[in-house]
Amino acid sequence: DNRRNRGGVTVPFPEKLHTMLEYAEKNGLTDVVSFFPHGRAFAIHKPLIFVSDIMPKFFKQSRFTSFQRQVNLYRFRRISQGPDTGGYFHELFLKGRPGLCINMKRTKVKGSTKGKSNPETEPNFYNMPPILGSQAAAS
Repeated sequence: DNRRNRGGVTVPFPEKLHTMLEYAEKNGLTDVVSFFPHGRAFAIHKPLIFVSDIMPKFFKQSRFTSFQRQVNLYRFRRISQGPDTGGYFHELFLKGRPGLCINMKRTKVKGSTKGKSNPETEPNFYNMPPILGSQAAAS
């Protein structure tokens, strides 16, 4: 099993995050948290409702800052410009492809793990084909 080197974590954070985003979509909560239409990034649109109603169902963390820390430890990058500003992306975190998450590695906690946003290096997801299974691919 590939989970042996996970420090005892049964379901790693990125997989829980995928499950949570699927739950939000199936239960009409995309106004709170969702993938963007292209399926390559996600955003939390209503942090207060996210923390009170959605986070407790999926994560042990009870504070939004703790959730953000996990996002940063898994090397998600924050989008700082364009229509997805404030969203997060990772090359292995794609809508409808939870199997890719197994290759995401949590960084060791030493010093600053937060990646600085750099608009020059951020991809333009709207110039790429949408992920199959995302809303943009279905239209």
